Amino acid sequence: MKISYSQCWEDPGVLCEALQITDEDDVISIASGGDNTFALLLQNPRSITAVDWSAAQIHLVELKMRAIQVLDYEDFTGFIGAASADDRLNLYRYVRGLLTDGARQYWDSQEENLKIVVIHAGKFEKYFSSFRKVILPLIHSKTTCDEFLSLPALEDQRNFYKKVWNNRRWRLLFRAFFGKFILGRFGRDPGHFRYVTLEDVAAELLARTERGLTEVPVLDNFFIEYILKGKYRNLQAVHPYLAEDNFHFLKSNIGKINLVCGSFEGLLKQKPPDSYSKFNLSNIFEYMSDDEYEQALREIIRVSRSGSKLAFWTLFVPRSEPPQLTDSMKICSSTSVKLSAVDRTFFYSGFHLANLRDAGINSFSDAGCGKSLNAVPPERTAFQQVRSQT
Repeated sequence: MKISYSQCWEDPGVLCEALQITDEDDVISIASGGDNTFALLLQNPRSITAVDWSAAQIHLVELKMRAIQVLDYEDFTGFIGAASADDRLNLYRYVRGLLTDGARQYWDSQEENLKIVVIHAGKFEKYFSSFRKVILPLIHSKTTCDEFLSLPALEDQRNFYKKVWNNRRWRLLFRAFFGKFILGRFGRDPGHFRYVTLEDVAAELLARTERGLTEVPVLDNFFIEYILKGKYRNLQAVHPYLAEDNFHFLKSNIGKINLVCGSFEGLLKQKPPDSYSKFNLSNIFEYMSDDEYEQALREIIRVSRSGSKLAFWTLFVPRSEPPQLTDSMKICSSTSVKLSAVDRTFFYSGFHLANLRDAGINSFSDAGCGKSLNAVPPERTAFQQVRSQT
């Protein structure tokens, strides 16, 4: 039982800006590494249910939650590996007593990952580590990477990419390392490609990466920073749960998160109508057939409230609202395009925001999708500011 993702690889700024969480919301969120569930918690919903079929992912999120509860900020960031720490195993002993039996047994057997540090323990993060340590030095020096990450404007990025970054070694080695075979075997599960019909995955990812490196500012893109450096320089400008200003709020409200280990669809079938108002579904529809996708949407709509919002990403498998469900689901096309354009996780094909069970859905306009999306992108730090507890 291994961790697939020890961090979340979807942009929390885009997610929070899209869902517009309020203190009346009950949220359901794919657990993954927990980071985006914590970002949503910072928006002060009434409750969050974090669900994942993988027990390892649930144990990871539980470990982070209990570390937030029992450690101070400096020890917490050191323990999970966002900052330096002298003895992570000793810090684990403080956290261990709060864990459930299953999580405690799992982490007791993961001493090496606790030493390596928690946020680097996932299969996907180790895949990027291999790229950073083995492939990247054959393409660019650390000095070149540092220079690229410090560029202040998009025009500088475009020029640097064209004149320095985009050399022959970059194109050849990128396509070799991020092809379907190596990516499926060492980065993701091969089963994740079950419904992918795209022939040249590497070429598509290279094109998306070029867009990300030339059309999205790198100066505040902590995803690119992690891929190239394996660490974060400024914890106030990365995943919101790592910012010191947000730590007290997390500690005080972490009890709002309920962890569920099991299938997302199975959880929904147990819930009555009107159970949830906001949905963060990562890219789970990537792993479903068309029929499974439609059935999942039907269950989502059944348990949702009028005017609920659904957010999800697509990677290689395109998704839209099925014709049979247009009376109860509408993807906000222009808003989704605007947010996709500023999404720092540039390797996705798109971000999608949908309204559910809206009374006026047949005459729907994007104006109903978000209250503050007219000026995109928003200030990058806006989503880090916690809402009032009142």
